[in-house]
Order: sequence, then C-alpha cells, then structure tokens
Amino acid sequence: MGRSLKKAIYVLTPFVVYYLVHGITRFLMMFLLQLLSSYSTGIYSVIKAHDALFSGIISLLDMSIGAIALIFLMKRDFEELSIWDYVNLNGISFYRSDRIHSYAFGWILIAVQAVSMAIGLNVLIGLSGLMKISSYEDSAQAQYSIPIWLGLVLYGLVSPAVEELLFRTVIYGRMKRRFAVILSMIMSSLFFGLYHGNLVQGIYGFIMGFLMCMACEYLHTVTGAFLMHSAANITIYLLGMSGLLLKLSTPLFCCVFIAIGLITIACEAGFSYKTYKTMGHIEGIAPVGCFYRDPTLFEDEEDIYT
Repeated sequence: MGRSLKKAIYVLTPFVVYYLVHGITRFLMMFLLQLLSSYSTGIYSVIKAHDALFSGIISLLDMSIGAIALIFLMKRDFEELSIWDYVNLNGISFYRSDRIHSYAFGWILIAVQAVSMAIGLNVLIGLSGLMKISSYEDSAQAQYSIPIWLGLVLYGLVSPAVEELLFRTVIYGRMKRRFAVILSMIMSSLFFGLYHGNLVQGIYGFIMGFLMCMACEYLHTVTGAFLMHSAANITIYLLGMSGLLLKLSTPLFCCVFIAIGLITIACEAGFSYKTYKTMGHIEGIAPVGCFYRDPTLFEDEEDIYT
C-alpha cells in the first residue's frame, strides 16, 4: 500500500504543481487587470474593448509560467534529468531511427490521423447532442473570440507544447516507468480529459490523449504527440472560425473522417509491431516512457520499475 501511494504521489505531483502555478498566475493577472481598471475610466475602456485579447494573453502567460515550474521540477528529479540529457544529445529522433519505413512516412501518418480524427470526433460529438448538456459552448465562444493570430499561437503552439510537456512527457513518462503501458495510456489520457473541465472536451481529450500516447510509442518521441496535438488544434480552430466545421457536420463526413483515422491507427499499430519484430530493442538501451536511458545510470533497477 505504501509503495502504491508513493507511486501515485510521484506521478501526480507534476499535475498538482502545474495546476497550482497555472491557477495562481491566472488569478494574479486577472486581479492586476481589475486593479488597473479601477484607476481610470480610460484604462477600463481599453481593457473592456480588448477583453478577448487580454484573456488570450493571460492564458498564454499562465500556461508558460506553469511550464517553467514543470521544467524546474523535472530538473530536480534524477530520472527526469537523465531524460533531458538524452533529448539534448539526440534531438527529435532519440529512440529509434531504424524502422521498416522512412521516418517521414511516420510523421505524415500521424498528421493525417490528427486531422481526420479531430474532425471526425468533433462532428460525432456534435451530432450526438452532447454539446447541449455541456458547458462547452461557453468555452468555444471564448476560444473563437480572440484574434486569429493569437489563437494560432495559443492553440497551435503554446497549448500543445505545454500540455505535451505535462501529460505525455512527465505524467505518461512517469506512469510508464511504474505501471503497465496500457494502464499508463488510459490513466494519463483520463487526466488529460478531466483537465479540460467539461464533458465535450473531456471525451474528446480522452480519445485524442490516448492517440497521442500511441503517437509517442509509434515515433518514439514526444514530438510526435506534439505534432498530433498541434495539427488537431489548428484544424478545428480554423474550421470553427471559418464556419466550415458546421458544413461538415453530417453523418457521411463523420463516417469518412473517422474511417480514415481508424485506417491510420491500424497502420500505426501494424508498422510498430512489425518494426519491433524485425529490429528488436536497441542493444544496451532500455526503453523508458517515450524515451530511453542508459541502464548503468541506476544501481537499483528494481526501484525504477516497481
């Protein structure tokens, strides 16, 4: 029982730290805006007229500051520090470059999967009527009210980078070093869904989070999950802004996009299995999460995996 509690605390600590830093930073910046607004009607008018812009900038800053807290936490962890060393040493292809197909093909497959599943799931959720019983509409209105350039930066770059650092790099990586792979994929994806705070985004986040874990395992780099996250976010944001997402909201388009996504998932699983069977593990390198480590860095092997 004590060992299980210790594992849970180790896995959940980054989430708690990020959520607290993120929340406190947001509260302080909102308080600062209210304080500035109270000083003069001119400042109040500017803030009121650009409310969406300020809200987007606050989101960008609180996520970035939360990410800095996460990196600081990781650098104080001996296991995580070894991972960062390997990331710096090997760049984006830091587990396996020998595979049965070109590396570029894997990236293209993940990009197609991200776009098709993002559209298909959004259309499916829309057709299901779940949006009517969720607070998603308020969240969507806030997302689409900010300037498009800020939306692309926030949802296409900053949000995917920070959330992949938290959920796939840290939480999923830590879970996989201590629990079964499938359990780690499910639980980290569940946290990712709950993090979004409403039913619609929770369901969507859970499914996409699971696929992002698969992308990590397929490409053997968390950058694969970032690609999927960024491509999905940009696709839905631009389609939503332009109104095209509503035009695609038919059962036919839903089936087509989800079918394309399922085909890419089958290819991903099949190619991963064949690569492992053909190539095996890299000699002298033990896989850890989406990364690898040098087994000689740790004396107590049992403590790493139990």
